Amino acid sequence: MSIAKKELLIELIQSLDSSEKRFFSRQARAEGEGEDDKFYRLFRFLSEGGSLDDPELPTRLGISGPGQLANLQRHLYGRLLDALRLQHRRRDLGIQVREQIDYANLLYDRGLYLHALKLLARAKEQAIRFHLDLHHLLIVDFEKVIESRHITRATAERMTSLTSESRRRQEIMGSTVRQSNLQLMLQRHFIQHGHVGSPAEARKFYQLFHHYFSDPVPPGATFQERILGHQCRFWYHYNQLQLAEAAHHARAWTLQFAGRQELRERDVNYYIKGLDRCLLVAFFRYDAPEHARLLEELVAFEQQSRHTRQQRNSQMMAALVRLRAEINQHLLTDPGTCAPATVAAFARRIAELSGVDRHKQLVMYYKLAVISVVNHRLAEALDYLSPVLAEGRPLRYDLMVYARLLQLVCHYRLGHLEFVGYGVNNLARYLGRISYRSEYPTLVIQLLRGLMREEVDAPAAFERGLAPLRERIFNLREFRYFDAAGLLAM
Repeated sequence: MSIAKKELLIELIQSLDSSEKRFFSRQARAEGEGEDDKFYRLFRFLSEGGSLDDPELPTRLGISGPGQLANLQRHLYGRLLDALRLQHRRRDLGIQVREQIDYANLLYDRGLYLHALKLLARAKEQAIRFHLDLHHLLIVDFEKVIESRHITRATAERMTSLTSESRRRQEIMGSTVRQSNLQLMLQRHFIQHGHVGSPAEARKFYQLFHHYFSDPVPPGATFQERILGHQCRFWYHYNQLQLAEAAHHARAWTLQFAGRQELRERDVNYYIKGLDRCLLVAFFRYDAPEHARLLEELVAFEQQSRHTRQQRNSQMMAALVRLRAEINQHLLTDPGTCAPATVAAFARRIAELSGVDRHKQLVMYYKLAVISVVNHRLAEALDYLSPVLAEGRPLRYDLMVYARLLQLVCHYRLGHLEFVGYGVNNLARYLGRISYRSEYPTLVIQLLRGLMREEVDAPAAFERGLAPLRERIFNLREFRYFDAAGLLAM
């Protein structure tokens, strides 16, 4: 197995827990020693903190030249994956069904095609039971190959059933591919551009959605089709800030798992992501009771789930979603009573997150800064803003604009008027340079300039400028993330 970078091997070894290391060691020792155990000696060396750049490593392993070391790395990487697959195959239904297909291939290669058909029939039952649509298609295709090449004494009804099943699988996979493509496109649009910011953008987004798909949840859809259909609808409405519709589809998404514990365990991420979307919509709708109820549901599910090392990604996702929800719950209820120790504990948990995109961490740091400002701890707020403002390559400009506005608010309330005077001019130039599409930051800059000049009517002028923006749904996100009047304590 080829690997692009040596860091991949190090990361894989570091991800192993003690039971996985013991299992791999037993497997390696059971297969002999001598020249064949060089990969195991490399494993021991790296698992104890050694480096592949150690000049003494070739001597330790009894090899010469970087080529042999590279081959040893590839061999060890492949052996580790084999061991993980063997150890965790009973916990992964997809691995179990693929294993049955592999066994059927082995039997067929030996001429035992009737045995292979029986094994494929059992594998198909599992694929149907656990909604493994792609595996089901592979099984049907293999069955067709065997039936077309050999006389199996199958009945005419069997042939008709097989061809009908194949056509149905083809339709399902076509629908699944279209919906997964659409879901990915809608999600990527949000990541790159955020919510739509004008009626013109909303019309373009509407055309984008309906150009690719008009009804993502067809009648008689499979489990996977229903999930993808609700995901597509969620992103369509959420990107346009149609929050009631987005909440409906996010909840319908999670309800697909109701009473199906085996499906939750098979793909925990789908369920956690659905709860996360429900929580985000409740946060934007200022629905504190619903947000609290969803948070309790998430915590209860996290506690009862039997997480394994193989589900590391699910553990990291659950930790992120729960932390973000707990911070949002404070913002929804009474951020003015959040103790410094609580905020500091949140900050430690943010720093400890692993496998998480940097942007998500920065958003949470920004929210801690907002909580600190509301609690009049302005120096502390500036500390939480530091990583956001220091980000050289922000994912989107909106977070950077909110952070710079909040920084100016902190310095204004601290009496650092010279810094604020310089900062508002700098931010105004920055907004022009990035062609920021909303007028709201400009209104806040005008308000700060008026307050520094001690203009009595500055707050009233600001409210008059805000009036038309409050009538537009497109500014909802900005008001949620940066409430200028509340943060300036006007």
